[in-house]
Amino acid sequence: MSMPPADAGLAPLAAAPRRARAVLALVRWPNALIAAAAVLLGAAWSGRVTERTTLAALAALALAAVANSVNDLCDRDLDRLAHPARPLPSGALGAGDAAAVAGLAALLALLASAAASPALGALSAAVIAAMVWYSVGLKRRGIPGNLLAALLASAPFLYGSWSAGSVGRGAPLFALAVPLHLAREIAKDLDDAPADAAVRRTLPVVAGPRRARAAVLGLSVLFALLAVALFARRALPALALVLASVLCVALAGRRVAAGLDGAPRLLKGAMLLAMAAAAADVALRGA
Repeated sequence: MSMPPADAGLAPLAAAPRRARAVLALVRWPNALIAAAAVLLGAAWSGRVTERTTLAALAALALAAVANSVNDLCDRDLDRLAHPARPLPSGALGAGDAAAVAGLAALLALLASAAASPALGALSAAVIAAMVWYSVGLKRRGIPGNLLAALLASAPFLYGSWSAGSVGRGAPLFALAVPLHLAREIAKDLDDAPADAAVRRTLPVVAGPRRARAAVLGLSVLFALLAVALFARRALPALALVLASVLCVALAGRRVAAGLDGAPRLLKGAMLLAMAAAAADVALRGA
């Protein structure tokens, strides 16, 4: 009788870290952490961080995991061309794995939201439905999908301000985030246009790269104007950080105008710098 290799029983243990890394890549863990941070920032900007803020931040982290898992599940065939290194097209995870991650993350989001407030639980249920709608069909329609993605990505600021008891106070951060997220969504479509041409009606595919570039540049200018207006009378460190964010947007716009890839990463950096500016302002106001 043949005996199994001595290390056969260790194979599942050896595979566990790889699967964990694949799950973290699937849910885009840095983006999920940014969503949670945006909730905390929205609350701090609005005046106070409460126990409900912690629950709302956990919900936002889980919602980001839902969005990214469902998106990759729906796009796994397209990603074989556009993003072959992602967990599903690379074979690191299967479709069932992605569905299980999305389901567990959705459950966590609903439980955390409902624990904060039944109203927030209902809102999170609507957000999950919108995320699924986006990935299943709306994403393929271009601008409507881009706009919904931008609104959902900006919503954590409102979750945070809601947890502080004043949704309106978080509105400036939300208004600042939407055009930047929308510009980034269109810039990603520009980078992915060759793979998208046969299956999606994105702005670059339908209207051409020139008009898509013009949209990104216009949204970038809108962000810059809003950012400078919001921080013009804030403390110097906050203003310096937001001007660095505007510079990052300008560099992204330069790449877009030149027809070069890479603008989405610069636009993401611009969002992080803008968040840092808001955090600096909060810290200096409390000092």
